[in-house]
Amino acid sequence: MRVLSEAFTAEEKPAARSIRLYRHPKSTPPLPFRRRMKLTAELINNSPTYINAIKDRELDLSRNHIPMLENLGATRDLNDSLNLCTNSIRILGNFPTLPRLRNLYLADNRIASIERGLEQFVPNLETLVLTNNEIKELVDLEPLRGLGSLHTLSLANNPVMRKANARLWCVWRLPQTLRVLDFERVKESERQQARELFGAQDGGLSGLARSILAIESTEPKNTFEPGEGLATENEGDSEEKASEDAQKEQNIADLKARIRDEMAQVEAMEEFI
Repeated sequence: MRVLSEAFTAEEKPAARSIRLYRHPKSTPPLPFRRRMKLTAELINNSPTYINAIKDRELDLSRNHIPMLENLGATRDLNDSLNLCTNSIRILGNFPTLPRLRNLYLADNRIASIERGLEQFVPNLETLVLTNNEIKELVDLEPLRGLGSLHTLSLANNPVMRKANARLWCVWRLPQTLRVLDFERVKESERQQARELFGAQDGGLSGLARSILAIESTEPKNTFEPGEGLATENEGDSEEKASEDAQKEQNIADLKARIRDEMAQVEAMEEFI
């Protein structure tokens, strides 16, 4: 019996190795009794690497209760895919330069913040799975705008996707290369509807889009400003002022995003300590 059992196991191992397992979120609850583990070079080197079902080289770092991304330079950019599902990661960021990386799986984490400038470090990222995380605001998705190769994105079961018009916002605001959102193909009719909802005739942002980005209102205030109400000398001055105001508004939105990122980092470090 022992010989037969060993032969059967050896025969089945190659087949099992090539199958990509995606468990239902409810079947993989967090494991509170496990001690959180730092993402060290030793952990990276000892984690399994295999050729997955889509013929990509994948590094499996899932289910390690990793609290934050660090030391990913130890991967030496040898992988097409990184599996970081079912950890305790709060911030999507702190990547080294990984031009080979095309697929990033981060389902079942605690991600609430995304660092800006991801496109500088993962310029060829095509698939990003953020299912079952804690992203709350549409403006928190702004850092994904720079990912020019992104074509598949999952934000399912994040609080942000329960907001009104969340899908249309992603279709309009994120790269136009996006073809699949939450496992559904993006339709041209959705793109058109999103443009009508969030775009302005002058090429700017609609009032709804401004409110989503938490940009301060440009409506007149009930206070006197020098020169208020006077006609401008020419349209050029008006356009220049509008451009300056838009830049100030964008700076405010960037500052708010950085504050959220820093707060999330502090919370992650406090929890780890």
